[in-house]
Amino acid sequence: MDWLDKGTLPAEPERHEMVGGLADFGSDVLQMVSFRLSGEDYAVDVMSVQEINRLSDVTRVPRAPHFVDGVINLRGKILPVINLRKLLGFPPMTEVTEEMRMIVVNTEGNLAGLTVDEVNQVIRIPVEKVETEQDFGIANKLGDVIRGVAHLEDRLVTLLDIGKLVTVSPALREHQGA
Repeated sequence: MDWLDKGTLPAEPERHEMVGGLADFGSDVLQMVSFRLSGEDYAVDVMSVQEINRLSDVTRVPRAPHFVDGVINLRGKILPVINLRKLLGFPPMTEVTEEMRMIVVNTEGNLAGLTVDEVNQVIRIPVEKVETEQDFGIANKLGDVIRGVAHLEDRLVTLLDIGKLVTVSPALREHQGA
């Protein structure tokens, strides 16, 4: 902390470039929050994660999209709760488990809670280990929310595009007004 002793401020932290919509933390490494759904590994950009919470009571919303479990009040802010199992076409959980979490994400000012089976950890993924959806030819509804798949040592991790997932917020508002 030489800068403190000298009475000068440190240089402004470097800005992170975006690679395929994901924050790049230099050295061509992505930092992602990893989680599990139906036995598979997924991850989202750590820069879009505001917090991770235990599941709480959700208020159901009539005529909401099938993958929206409802809304919650998070410190005075109402946000939709998106069930990623339903959105991605996995069978629903029959009961809530101790490991289940809600990842609160923020993209361009839109907040949403994403329910997942469990949160693992923050992982660093070299960019060269990521294949984009164009590389493996997914051009369906699921391909719209997938940014790519990372080849890690012993597993594949599907990288999700938070910006496209959170577009549910306007859809929820539209259903509430109908």
